[in-house]
Amino acid sequence: MKRIKIVVGAIFLAVLFSGCSLTPPKKDPGPITFTFSPSIWKSTDGGENWEVENSGEGKANTTKVNVLSLTINPFDGNNAYFGLRGGGIMETTNGGKSWKFINFQSEKVYGLALDPATGKTLYASAVWKGTGKIFKTTDDGVNWKEIYTAPAGGPLIVSLVVSKKNANVIYATTSDNAVIKSVDAGISWKNIHNAQAPVLKIAQDASNENLIYSVTTSGGLFRSRDAGENFEEITANASKATNSYGSSGGAVLEADPSVADRVYLAGSAGLLVSDDAGENWRALPILNNPQTFPVKALAINPQNPKEIISSAVQATYKSVDGGENWITFQFDNKMSVRTMKYNPSNPSELYLGFTN
Repeated sequence: MKRIKIVVGAIFLAVLFSGCSLTPPKKDPGPITFTFSPSIWKSTDGGENWEVENSGEGKANTTKVNVLSLTINPFDGNNAYFGLRGGGIMETTNGGKSWKFINFQSEKVYGLALDPATGKTLYASAVWKGTGKIFKTTDDGVNWKEIYTAPAGGPLIVSLVVSKKNANVIYATTSDNAVIKSVDAGISWKNIHNAQAPVLKIAQDASNENLIYSVTTSGGLFRSRDAGENFEEITANASKATNSYGSSGGAVLEADPSVADRVYLAGSAGLLVSDDAGENWRALPILNNPQTFPVKALAINPQNPKEIISSAVQATYKSVDGGENWITFQFDNKMSVRTMKYNPSNPSELYLGFTN
């Protein structure tokens, strides 16, 4: 017995003087998590039902998330980015199960676009210290390079589009009425169009990279058939389709991702579609009064052109017959839908963002 006590004592002293502890090691608490406002939703059944996806990991720049922009990796639908009004950019790499803030902070992120050739280069238009700028990252936000700036505070870069056919070609629209273009991935820029009002959006045809459209805050609609060398106004063409086309008649502009010459225009005038590159338009019979509840977001299934989803305030409307009949969904949310997109690699999935 005495020998056993001596051995145990020797072991205790050895442990003590070696710096080891007899206390069990603390368990790893795991990653820091947070919950943010119900601003990001996802559908896995083609937009018939939606679930909120508002779990975050890491440091929270903000928990009051107001979405302004959205882009989805064309090669990995589990990878998506939301640009925010405050807090920067949120990213998911697991299909929305969790979100993290990447290394980018600005006052507002109006535009996001991914390089369609690789899905690895991300462009962001933002307000930095009061000035509208465009940034570029090739390492998921570890490093950013400024590739465009407005001369001073005031003008904003409202939207970004990277050409589907040529990843070096970027279009951007501004709040000081301009459309600008780069043909060298943002190294240099050219002013290709001056409108009479801020330009909200650029849309590019599904098959003809030279056919682009733009719409302004005053409802002005323009078309270029030569990649922006010349623009012609086609507002009157759209106005013929409805009596309610006004200053905000076309706040949403989307080209069908799979049908050439088909383009949609939506807003307080309802939902219009053209099948001949904007020459003639027809109004689709939507369910709500668009002058009371304007269409704020529109998505077209990239593999089924008859499937379209529109949104107004806190509801979505899905059609599988080209807009003749609609399935509705009501969100339990006090914010308003800002943007919505199909997962290009799996059209049964969609992401949607809300803002106040």
